[in-house]
Amino acid sequence: MKNLISCIVLLSWAQYAYGDMTLEFKEIISKGFITYSIKNEHLKFTQSEQSRINLFNQKNQQFISFDPQSGKSALFDEKILELRVNQLNEKRLEKLAKVESNLKKKLQTMSPDEQEVGESLVNLLKYPEMYGEHTHLNVKKLDTLKQIQNIPCQVYQLYRAKKRIKDFCMAEAKDLKMPARDYQTYRGFYAFNYDMQTRLMIAMGNTRFNLVNYKQQKIPGIAIESINYRGSKVTQHLILNQVNTHTLAKTEFTLPQSTTTD
Repeated sequence: MKNLISCIVLLSWAQYAYGDMTLEFKEIISKGFITYSIKNEHLKFTQSEQSRINLFNQKNQQFISFDPQSGKSALFDEKILELRVNQLNEKRLEKLAKVESNLKKKLQTMSPDEQEVGESLVNLLKYPEMYGEHTHLNVKKLDTLKQIQNIPCQVYQLYRAKKRIKDFCMAEAKDLKMPARDYQTYRGFYAFNYDMQTRLMIAMGNTRFNLVNYKQQKIPGIAIESINYRGSKVTQHLILNQVNTHTLAKTEFTLPQSTTTD
């Protein structure tokens, strides 16, 4: 009986093992739309108010952002990302050298409290990965379930220290009827995007971001609603608008041959 149940579960999941998928999200405040399309380990996302096309290749771990108006694209993979991070770190450390030089001159006339503040500032500029505001981020899982487009999702909240900065609701792949490979691609994009954005921002010394590391936090599923806050004010509200499984053309995931890369 146990083996029979396992087979039934595998067969029920197998119907979602392959296929294309498109998820459209509505931005409640700006009234725009963000669309994610997935096919054969490729993900494309576009925004209604922008002409830019963004492509992620899960297999090659490569991201391209293409501007049809200029015909130019920006390419990111691990090698290029590491190069950009090193360049940004160098610029940040150049600015830091000037700050440290000026601070040394002022330390002699500063009070102990002022010295402590000055040294804390230098530490933040010098070691943003250790002292940045992102180190105060924490996630709280609520005892709350929601229904969005008849899809159940689990509510989480993101805090910086004790200040709530984001609510998000995670739906399971099976409830979205999302193919297993498409789910892996979508989650792969989450991981790549988090790694890319946080490494670039930290290299610049900008650590005030509200990105969630779903893998590190052990949060399964796909975010089908997210609400960003600044104090009590909602600054962004994305919510799933529709899901479809129409077959997507391969050409939707390729760029024109005339494309030039920055």
